Amino acid sequence: MKRVPIAPPTKFAKAMKSAQESGEKLIADGITLEGPTSKRPTWRLRFTFQNETKERSGGRSLDTAYAAYVELKKYLASAQSGVIGQPQNSKAYLHDLVENYLTQGGPKFVWNSKTKKNRREDLRHLILLGKKINLKCEDLNVNHLRTFINTATASQKRSIHILKVLKTFLDYAYKAGYISIEQAGLVASITWTPPAGSSYAPVESRRQQSQTQFGTEISLGGMIPTHGEVVELAKALQAKYLHGEALIHISANLGTRANETFLLTASEAVFKKGQGNYVDTKGWNALVHWQVNDDPNKAYKTTKNKKNRAVHIPSVDVIASGFDIRKWLEQRSIEALEEQSLGQNPNALLFPNSKGEYIKLHSFSVTYMKPVLESLNWRMAPYVDARGKVFRMNRFTLHALRDRFATTAADEWKYSERQLLEQGSWSDAQTVRKYYLGTTSETFDSVKQKHLALSVKEVSGVEDGGKVEQIDLNEQEVYGFLQMQQ
Repeated sequence: MKRVPIAPPTKFAKAMKSAQESGEKLIADGITLEGPTSKRPTWRLRFTFQNETKERSGGRSLDTAYAAYVELKKYLASAQSGVIGQPQNSKAYLHDLVENYLTQGGPKFVWNSKTKKNRREDLRHLILLGKKINLKCEDLNVNHLRTFINTATASQKRSIHILKVLKTFLDYAYKAGYISIEQAGLVASITWTPPAGSSYAPVESRRQQSQTQFGTEISLGGMIPTHGEVVELAKALQAKYLHGEALIHISANLGTRANETFLLTASEAVFKKGQGNYVDTKGWNALVHWQVNDDPNKAYKTTKNKKNRAVHIPSVDVIASGFDIRKWLEQRSIEALEEQSLGQNPNALLFPNSKGEYIKLHSFSVTYMKPVLESLNWRMAPYVDARGKVFRMNRFTLHALRDRFATTAADEWKYSERQLLEQGSWSDAQTVRKYYLGTTSETFDSVKQKHLALSVKEVSGVEDGGKVEQIDLNEQEVYGFLQMQQ
């Protein structure tokens, strides 16, 4: 591998030039540098450690010679560290280690661009701390880690996440020979603490806040939207975004993730290039293989867990909201292909932005969803973090419509566990049970009505010639029947 030249610091360059002109040897950090001569046109560098000599050619220039010096210096430091029981790379600067860790894609070299960006934000304050005090890996101690965690976050929930990220990083640093096993274990000795004098209190999750803030004295509110709330959200979004109504109903009944839905296309050719998810209006399937690509180094991006699936598009007779998804998709596909032919929508997207390009979820949420939810009064009460910054959560998000799909599919469409996992592209049933099969604002009433219906069946016999006739009532008739009995 060809060595990359490195410009030496000013003082070091001056010493090198002096040695070259005088013909004397330059000794720095135990490494001997000899300048070019009439018989040897290149620099020579070497060191001896425990009767072992290592030599390198430094090329003809000061820059190539200094690069060789840096290489030998690292080799010597590693050898010295091994003798005194230190990790061989302990002399490296911490901020350089973190930068390399992020660039390579984590401990397994597999992070995509989005994960790299997220982990960089997680460890940003560790890089800043290391640079500020020129911290070497061998000097990393528990106080440095406490300083990092207390400056990196202003909430308990965020600190739990960052501590996990830090633990993974320190484990890698130990195994790669940068820190000791004792240093790697220091993460167990630290915890996040609010600033002195802060009145910080941990905030509940979106789901928990939804239950309490939108509940009643009788029952908790729902974690997922009801069918009626889906209709409300769809109508409100339609007033802001051209295809808003369909976007909500399709999300709630297909269960596709937002970045998969935004890629729905009327063009099979676009789908085959990895630039869209094809909507087959003949077989009534959406071929969901891709998601919006935020990685400039990739031509396309697979779905979250790399599952290719065909999602069945339900007919209007099984859609509780009554929105005819098939009819809309059929008409919209014709329009999208026409837009494509005119150059207005190059990928024949069913849900393009105003420029005919892919929608970006964050900007869509800020520009459209936030004001819509505000107008519906579906925003949570404000809360503050440990530094006094004010936040507010939305009661529902586009992702909450996957909750609606999962609950509808399980309770109303009677999907088996395997069918639900396959159609929704979840990795395991436990995830679905924990996060997606939630309650709505109508759950309590539905339980109450089931109990009433059972009571009606037990008491609704009418004597006729010694016989008891069983009367079956639907849920809407239950209340009227009970009123008659009083």
